This record gives sequence, C-alpha cells and structure tokens, in this order.
Amino acid sequence: DDSPSLSVSLKEELLGLIPERPFGAPATNLTTTATIIQHIEETVAALEPLSPFPTLTNSTAALESLGGDWQLLYSDASEITRITKLPLGFRLGPVFQPINVEKKLFENQALIKHRFFLVSGHTRVMANFWLAPIGETNRAGIVNLGARANVKFQRVIFSLRRFLIFPTWGKIRKTAIPNGPSEQKGIIPSIDITYLDDDLRISRGGDGSLFILVRADGKDGRKKPMPMLECDASDFVVPDSAPTYDASVDILPSGSPQDIKK
Repeated sequence: DDSPSLSVSLKEELLGLIPERPFGAPATNLTTTATIIQHIEETVAALEPLSPFPTLTNSTAALESLGGDWQLLYSDASEITRITKLPLGFRLGPVFQPINVEKKLFENQALIKHRFFLVSGHTRVMANFWLAPIGETNRAGIVNLGARANVKFQRVIFSLRRFLIFPTWGKIRKTAIPNGPSEQKGIIPSIDITYLDDDLRISRGGDGSLFILVRADGKDGRKKPMPMLECDASDFVVPDSAPTYDASVDILPSGSPQDIKK
C-alpha cells in the first residue's frame, strides 16, 4: 500500500503551495493567485481520501486527534477573507483554533495588529460542537457520512491588548452575539473534517468553504493560541441587549439583537 508515502508527499506539496503572509496571517483566495489556488484545491482533493483516521463518528482516536491547538494556514471562507482586508492600517495576524474535545468546546482566535504597531487586539469566537447525525445534508448538498460536527457559536469577544506601549491586560473589550449567514437563515452551522492526522487538518464548512490547518504546538518557531476561556465564565455573559456580529460582512459588531432569527 503506497497510501502513507503518497500522503506524506501530498502534505509536503500542499504546505509548500500555501504562501506565507505578513504578520503570520492565513492565506486566502483573495491573497493567492488563481494558479496556486487551483493547485491547492487539486492537492487537497487528492489528499482527502488518504486520511489515516476513520470518520469522527466511528473513531475515538480521531476525536482525540482533533483536540488541541490548531493554526489556520489557508481558507476561502468569507468570514476569513473579510478580516484579511482591514481598514486604517490594521492587519490580521495568526488565526488559531484551540479545541477541547472532552467539553465539546472550541474558540476561533484572530490576532489583530496595526502596521505601525500602534495598537494590537484580538477576537475570540467561542462555540460548542457535537457530532452531526449520519445522513444529514448541509447547505452545500453534502450528505454526512460521519465526518461532520455541528456548531453553536455562543459569543464573540473583542479585546484591546495594547495601545501604543501600554498593555491593557484585556480590560478593554466588547462582547457580541454571533449572527452569521447560518444563524440568519435558521441553519445549524457545520464543519466536515475531510482529512485529519497528527499535524494537519483539512475541513470544509457547511457552504463548502475550505480550511487548512496545522498543529500549533510551538515547534518550528510557531506561535500558540491563547488559553481557552470557560464558555460559561460570568465575565463574558452576553446580555440580551448586546450587538450582533456577522463575520461574513462585519469588522466590528454592527447589528441589533432584533436581527436574530428566533
């Protein structure tokens, strides 16, 4: 069986294709040439059938491997492409996803810096997840064969970390209610884990968007994410009057609680 050697070769090819971005930001389909995008998609398609783990539903080992800290290298999802083009000199830095499998929690963490280093901050999107039913169909028309997790985004926290040379210790922050395209349509967001090994993960969103992540373990000079917050921490309870946030179009919270679909 040549699958292990082929997967190693394809992984090396895929990681070599993804261009590095300033400040450690992920590459996207808006920052990458059409030729490279095509090569990335072709390599991903060749690699996905070679995943060494069975699907999440059928493998405790796969679930365990899913846990831990991940860094996003490439995505064509609107919620990522939107924040790669920030105004007023702000730049997206590394994007992380720490996952606690035991508690079924994860965070999407995005670091934001100013190109002149005047200000830095970060966002956390806190969520819980559960395995989706076999046979469920997502927005892209893909039937779940056991690789899907459904998601409930709980809150978004925007924090200012540093202003000029002065740290803020996270005391300046704003909390919002997630209200993206799925929530607005009353659809449960989902993610399909289409390739998973100990240090690489390929996922596809419910709309078919692509995410390529690597283990963020601090090796090879890579940064690590911030420690996860407790999802029920009283300091971060979202009041009913909190603004809403749609990552596909918003840079900062701009919606009203009345916008949320009941």
